[in-house]
Amino acid sequence: MIKSYIPPKITTLTVFVCIVLWLFNFTYTAYFILFFYLLLYVVLRRRTNHFLDDPMTTKGVIFSPTNGKIVNIESNIAHPVFGEQFTEVQIMLPWWKENGIYLPFSSEIKNLQKMKGRSFFRLSKFEKVIGSKEGKGLNLKLDNRGEVVGLSLYKCLFGLWPEIIVTPGDRGSRRVNIGFFPFGGTVMLYLPKNYEILLQTNDEVTAGESILAVHQENK
Repeated sequence: MIKSYIPPKITTLTVFVCIVLWLFNFTYTAYFILFFYLLLYVVLRRRTNHFLDDPMTTKGVIFSPTNGKIVNIESNIAHPVFGEQFTEVQIMLPWWKENGIYLPFSSEIKNLQKMKGRSFFRLSKFEKVIGSKEGKGLNLKLDNRGEVVGLSLYKCLFGLWPEIIVTPGDRGSRRVNIGFFPFGGTVMLYLPKNYEILLQTNDEVTAGESILAVHQENK
């Protein structure tokens, strides 16, 4: 059976409402609600991962935190939360793809910050937006023994806010599901300069499977 990010209470409420409508002969209304729920269930589907991580073979490897397409890559980027001299990788997450968010590498959540600002289309490039005009979304500062990787999730104009199930101080292994992005949006990954980017603009990536970068010492 397909798993979904829809809360169980929504499922229970939908079933209850449909039964009540059916009992009072509002059959078409019940069918419409059920159809809408099934559509939403598929759009917010959740994949089942069975990753068996081998720390030796994945050491120094950065996996894609989400599904989607690489829209832009910029070097020597300064970020007000994560620091300076980062490589910025912009990933566009479409609404029709599985919208889970996964840790790109084993790390601790050092900071979780909600950002104010404007919403914008997920296909927009960010090189002139970050900094003075931050978009609506979340910043996650990931730390592994002093090595910082930044993860920013930006809300699309017609999307919803990201739902994150971790808090500062939590630790997780690489490719662990830490939340989801309803109907998609833009995901920004900030990597230290000692990582080599293996992919390029317009490449499609799969959450927890596509290798985005590797530490230069592990080449």
